[in-house]
Order: sequence, then C-alpha cells, then structure tokens
Amino acid sequence: MLLIFLLLSSVLTLTSQSNLKIVNTPSGHVGAPSCAITCVGVAMWNGTGTRYGNGWADSLPGELPGKAVMLVDIGQCDFVSLPLITTSMRSEDTVERVAVCPPLTQRQLCDRYFVVYTSEDATAARMTNNGCNVHWSAFGYIC
Repeated sequence: MLLIFLLLSSVLTLTSQSNLKIVNTPSGHVGAPSCAITCVGVAMWNGTGTRYGNGWADSLPGELPGKAVMLVDIGQCDFVSLPLITTSMRSEDTVERVAVCPPLTQRQLCDRYFVVYTSEDATAARMTNNGCNVHWSAFGYIC
C-alpha cells in the first residue's frame, strides 16, 4: 500500500511541476504563467492545417520571387498575442517518393496564422510533389 502511495505521489508531483515559462515574446506581452501554453501542429502539402486549405503556392511578384509560400493556421491555439513560433520541414516519404525539403523563413507572424517561405528557390509544384510538410510549435498566452 505504501508503495502505491509513493508511486502515485511521484506521478502527481512530476506532472504538476511541468510549468511552461516564457521569458519574453515578439510582441512584448508577458502574461501570467497559468495562461502560457504550447500549441503544436503540422501544415501539410495537401492543405490540411493551412489558413485557407490551399497548401503551397508560388510567391507573388514583388514578394520573394522564386520562393514557395504557405499560410500556416494557428487559430485553434486561441493566442491573445503574438506567440513564439518555431518551424521545421519534413517530407512525407513514401515508397515512390523520397525527397528533401528546403529550409524555411518565417514572415507575417500574427496570433491566428503565420507565413513561411522556402529559403531556397522552389516552386509550389515541387513542394507539393515532394510532400513537404511544415511542423510547427508555438508558445504563447491564451489569457
């Protein structure tokens, strides 16, 4: 019985000590620690998890020529200010397709979505054909 109590106490203590601490944010807003959350997701080449369900697009003239662009939807996170966002790219490899996706540059960050561009020249067709998905993590406040 004592062993069960100690085990349960350890589990409850460990789970209650996993607080998220945000030192600063791009907007300068620092909220209460109890309002800090981590929200993660994947914006996929097929449009899942993107702002308008479109997936990759070619950048418009006057933006960043020769780059592919994607609007990543983070609206379900319910941030009240601009969160910290990290991204990485991963190819959805299959038997027929083994591809390498280029690195990303973040632009146009807001609390509902953000925009990524390929750092290297790439077309939307190449990014889609390679199954390039954006894996993201956002750290911010919901109150």
